[in-house]
Amino acid sequence: MNLSYLYIDEKMWGERLHRLEPEQGELLGRVRAALSLAADVSRSDVFLQVPVGDDCFGVVIHAQPHSMASLYPETPIGRCYTATERPWLWSTMVSGLRRVRTEPEVPEQRPEMSQEVWPVLDADRQTLGALVVYTNVIERERHRRREASFKRALNRFLQMVAAGQLNGAEVVPPFDEQDGIIFVDYMARYRYLSGQANNVYRRLGYLDDLRGRTLDEVAAGDLELVQRAWDEARCQYAEETVRGRILQRSAVPLLGKPDLEGWDRLWAAPRVPGRYGAMVLIKDVTEEREKELKLKVKAVMIKEVHHRVKNNLQMLVSIMRMQARRAATEEAKQLLYESINRILSMSAIHESLSEGEDQVLNLRDVTARLLRELPQSAVGPTRDIRLVLEHADDVLLPTAKATAGALVVNELLLNALEHGFPGKIGGRVGVSIFDHGSSVELRVADNGRGLPADFSLETESSLGFDIIRTLVHDNLKGQFDIQRRPEGGTEAIVCFPKGVPGGPV
Repeated sequence: MNLSYLYIDEKMWGERLHRLEPEQGELLGRVRAALSLAADVSRSDVFLQVPVGDDCFGVVIHAQPHSMASLYPETPIGRCYTATERPWLWSTMVSGLRRVRTEPEVPEQRPEMSQEVWPVLDADRQTLGALVVYTNVIERERHRRREASFKRALNRFLQMVAAGQLNGAEVVPPFDEQDGIIFVDYMARYRYLSGQANNVYRRLGYLDDLRGRTLDEVAAGDLELVQRAWDEARCQYAEETVRGRILQRSAVPLLGKPDLEGWDRLWAAPRVPGRYGAMVLIKDVTEEREKELKLKVKAVMIKEVHHRVKNNLQMLVSIMRMQARRAATEEAKQLLYESINRILSMSAIHESLSEGEDQVLNLRDVTARLLRELPQSAVGPTRDIRLVLEHADDVLLPTAKATAGALVVNELLLNALEHGFPGKIGGRVGVSIFDHGSSVELRVADNGRGLPADFSLETESSLGFDIIRTLVHDNLKGQFDIQRRPEGGTEAIVCFPKGVPGGPV
């Protein structure tokens, strides 16, 4: 069940339950669980309204349909009405009788709406609330033209919802406008199929009209699902492959004495089972599942490519380390090690991509990898300089931004290690990542010697700073600053938006 279309005033709900007996509260709970399904099947906005005073009732739950647009751009849950404001609804609360009427209800559009009210009654026929169904004029006209058997079945369905008799509704997935609906009578015969349902069966090879035929005549697997719903008196759901098509089906049992017509009144009356029929919701998801499978295969291939790139970069690093050990000068050795660290940062990106399920990376995880690998090549065994992730929010970024962010962190760490601790054996460099909603802030702080007195970020022209400026300004569209810390040392600050204004995030 998709709860994004179900709105609940939990405070009002709790207060109502507090005033009821346990059995009454359980009854309202069963009604609540079935509201989303009721909205989808009836293609209507469905409300549960409960008394909140001597002459006042409140809107405690609003279920919007997945199968069509809601009549309410803003949900009215939490609103209360007096008996004089809604006399027709209040009369249902008092009398315990179902009522139907048409009345303008949405001030912005003011369409005609069918308003159907089903009282929620306990075992002693005390009114606990009301199930209110609001249907727009287009759907009401469409429903008026449907077959009488389906209209009666829908009434029985809503009656069961209001009585708290519909069990297991939470297993039924959302029912949208592309899904088909079927009514099966008490003798397991197809009595009504919507246009979408007919299309599904045509894809299965059933080109004739199925109305009047029994479920066991049609080898589509409907009988097993419906029979299980009847036997357990609960909604059932299954996704199965039938004749090469992947179908999602839900069976909703309709209980109670069935409507007998024609010859059924004569020969079937003595042996009628205790069931009205069933509704079957059906959807062909073959194309969806095929697309999902193709995407899964593509994702596996992409992950394998990233894994191989990571391995190739690691091999390149090994070769460069061998070359660095044989370098004739310290300057050449230093340049090689700086390049090694930059390649390692790229390797960390590809390793994260090879392990993830999509092309979105968590900057915190990538930074943590860098901090684990960098000491081996940049710090060395003779220096006790700790690299610490001091604070890190979860920051999910597209691959390009995460790569640029990781490279910036790598360059700032290299800069701190190279210039912040000359001749020092010990020290500390801390990295912090802050998520400010629409922007990200990176901070790299060390307790080294600090900035030279004549330092200027605008005139500094080292390769590391050139790389940082290019990444921050061109790739991340952000700002970069570096400053002295009052307690000693240096702190670099990078801020950038998560998404480019006017572009994709």
